[in-house]
Amino acid sequence: MKITFVIPNLNLTGGIKVVGIYSKYLVERGHEVNILYAPPPKMGLKHWVKGLFSLTKTSTDNPVCPYFEHALAHLKEINFWKNFKYSEIPDADIIIATFWLTAEWVDKLPEAKGKKIYFLQHYEMHPWLPLERVKATFQFPFKKIAVSGWIKEKVEENEHTLVDYVVLNGVDISQFHAQPREKNKKLRVGFMYSPREYKGCSIAINAINQVKHVVPDLEVITFAPEESSEAFLNEEFVKFIVNPPQNEIRYIYSQCDVWLFSSTCEGFGLPILEAMSCRTPVIATPAGAAPLLVNNENGILLNSYQSEDLAKAILYIHSLSSDKWTELSNNSYKMAQLFSWDKSGKAFEDALLACIDTN
Repeated sequence: MKITFVIPNLNLTGGIKVVGIYSKYLVERGHEVNILYAPPPKMGLKHWVKGLFSLTKTSTDNPVCPYFEHALAHLKEINFWKNFKYSEIPDADIIIATFWLTAEWVDKLPEAKGKKIYFLQHYEMHPWLPLERVKATFQFPFKKIAVSGWIKEKVEENEHTLVDYVVLNGVDISQFHAQPREKNKKLRVGFMYSPREYKGCSIAINAINQVKHVVPDLEVITFAPEESSEAFLNEEFVKFIVNPPQNEIRYIYSQCDVWLFSSTCEGFGLPILEAMSCRTPVIATPAGAAPLLVNNENGILLNSYQSEDLAKAILYIHSLSSDKWTELSNNSYKMAQLFSWDKSGKAFEDALLACIDTN
């Protein structure tokens, strides 16, 4: 197949990471893959564009994104903000929109550019977005593939349109792995920082501050794609790592006794599987794929989004014996092994083939 992915830009979000993984898998399976992305918009566009490009690490002349370092897919910049020529878009069997804005772009393209698919990695009804436009994209006559049952449920319930396939994300066990280990002598907690409210980092930070009063020698390690002015990240007991190399992130996960996933709204939540694959138990809010992945055998699945409940869960992990903690650690690893990218890639490829074969 000739397959085109249309992404909003080359950024460091989990959604673009998934596209990078699938593009590599599909090329290795013998398909031809093009990745089309837009340049940064000019000043003056609405404020909702700003957040979209806040994690961009590219320039027009020298695009750089670690998720496409495999160099198997063809990267091409298309100025979707202007009246581009259809001849700039390669003809294909399938063209995949990966974000509500790219769905608007893809909707305008002629049939020769491919069977149109909407790859749903989130239910993007965020208050800062033009919600009527976002809602309209769900009604486009595209086949739809979602990364979690939660997204399928939200779209079908709220938008009254069918999601054709659910393909769960995986984890690269060659990248994210760790040797069996014991619980740290000092409690060390980790989480991925984001300023986006729905990522729930304020919940994590409030919980950590509560735990700090009970466990004074608590240590925290966190990372993010970019610098932040968040005061908590400058605390003496916090180690904040900015844009770590992809092959070093596993060392962050594997230093921790517990990883916090505190999102209030999430399409999937890749750090859950990445941490578990590094043998780190996860405490998770009931968002994204957490209810499927986290249980009392490998971590703690909360039934609320309250920092008090998260703090209690951290203290419970801290109270565990080394043997009990190691049991959680090993079970986390076992759960992660069930979700390989090879398995997800095959399911994604099968979904694309099925989309071509149906009207």
